[in-house]
Amino acid sequence: MKRTETKGPSQRQLRVGEEIRHVLGRMFSQDNIFIDGLKPSFLMVTEVKIAPDFSFASVFIQGIGSIDTDEQIKLLNAHKGLFRYHVGKNVRLRIVPDLVFKSDTGFEESKYIDALLNDPKVRADIEKERDEEA
Repeated sequence: MKRTETKGPSQRQLRVGEEIRHVLGRMFSQDNIFIDGLKPSFLMVTEVKIAPDFSFASVFIQGIGSIDTDEQIKLLNAHKGLFRYHVGKNVRLRIVPDLVFKSDTGFEESKYIDALLNDPKVRADIEKERDEEA
């Protein structure tokens, strides 16, 4: 039986993803996007993952402050052609990937893990384990 191993993204995928992240980040920070209801200055592009064939890119967004990130992502996806056009003008690519905006849940997950680790019961277990090792 042949065992398949999952490979990570290639160097080119990582580089292109970073270029797209920077282009979109600059676009959001300039605040010259005029889409009704969109607040780009309150959005942060945390990561861009490119498909191996470069046909699409998942753009992970984190809202800053008390902004409704899900509503902002709906607006971004509804107007993704504008962002794709801008990426195509600023990143040298043979094929400009289709952009799919998604919510980045990494921050919520890390807060949850921090809360778990700071739970008194978990802390007591960790300290008990340390005492046993010593």
